Amino acid sequence: MRVLLTTRGSAGHLGPLAPFAHACLAAGHDVLVAAQGRHRANVERAGLPFAPLGDLRDEDWMPLLADYAQLSFEDSNARMVGAFFGRLDTAATLPSLRRLAADWRPGVIVRESWEYASVLVAEAEGIPIARVGLGLAAVEERSIGWVAPALDAARAELGLPADPAGDRLRGIPYLTTLPAELEDPAFGLPPVVHRFRYGAPAPPAPLPDPWPGTGGPLVYLTFGSVTAGDHLPFYPALYRAAIDALGPLPVRLLVTIGEPRDPGELGPLPANVRVEHWVAQETVLPHAAAMVCHGGHGSTLGGLAHGVPLLVLPLFSVDQFVNAAAVARAGAGLAIDDEASRAGPLELPDAAALGRLAPAVERVLGDARYRQRARGIADAMRVLPPVDAAVEVLAAIAAD
Repeated sequence: MRVLLTTRGSAGHLGPLAPFAHACLAAGHDVLVAAQGRHRANVERAGLPFAPLGDLRDEDWMPLLADYAQLSFEDSNARMVGAFFGRLDTAATLPSLRRLAADWRPGVIVRESWEYASVLVAEAEGIPIARVGLGLAAVEERSIGWVAPALDAARAELGLPADPAGDRLRGIPYLTTLPAELEDPAFGLPPVVHRFRYGAPAPPAPLPDPWPGTGGPLVYLTFGSVTAGDHLPFYPALYRAAIDALGPLPVRLLVTIGEPRDPGELGPLPANVRVEHWVAQETVLPHAAAMVCHGGHGSTLGGLAHGVPLLVLPLFSVDQFVNAAAVARAGAGLAIDDEASRAGPLELPDAAALGRLAPAVERVLGDARYRQRARGIADAMRVLPPVDAAVEVLAAIAAD
């Protein structure tokens, strides 16, 4: 079976897709991961074969950021999913993806849920398709509402029937590594859902370069792989504010910034604080007493898979707020902020939210129930079928 996996290509979008690609490779199937050419390094770093698609030019998407600053949080996220992911990304990648599908002739396409050109290609060429969720069903449902009208113009150009309500998107079989315990009961689930286990936590290994002469529980602070990017306003101000809030606590604070920014921009650090560009989650989470994160897919799932209680300070994307609410609803941590408090996605969290960070960490460290509930989520994840079982599901979709 030839399996074509499609993604926008940034680390947060590729990450949920990669385990399914590796499972197909391990089962002996032919695999290609198609993404914009600018993301080649991400795909190759994941150890996956790469097929480049057309790149979206900076001059096409950067002007959208100026609009986001003027929009409400809801409207800005609708613009991001509809105009950016649905219209601009699709226009940039659709021609090359159609050529790739015609030349390579995959038996099935597996897309991450914010990549949309593959939906059109699959329908136009009669190729079976599945999707891997980047978030909870609540995020999927809101995203479909935002993107369906934007895709209809492209559908018309290809001679495909209109889908203004997104029913065709909604009907694509849905694969996820999120446990049902995190889903919001206020939202319905996709018609076809297949849940799989998120990884398998490895035996703990010693953390490299421990803090000399310092003790206390380890608190891991990460805002993901792109938050420190030049195109966003969060570095160094947000990171410094979080360090100032948490540094006085009797903890060891490990901060990762992801992007190749200069840690020196953060200024002098307390003795109990270390800043790194990157530390593998599998290395640090077995040792962590709590994790402070922005509610991204990888950080949320990684923390919960290790039974680590989370303090979620969502920033700029709707899925981060949905994940924060889910963690709090499950009792596996605390949400530090919510959508109602944010005027727009490019605003830094206000002083009130930042002021809640240290008390929230103290509360989670001092109340064993948070870790018990996080471990309960980890237990629920461990009993799900392994991602390897998805290969059989995909084979059935391909044969359907």
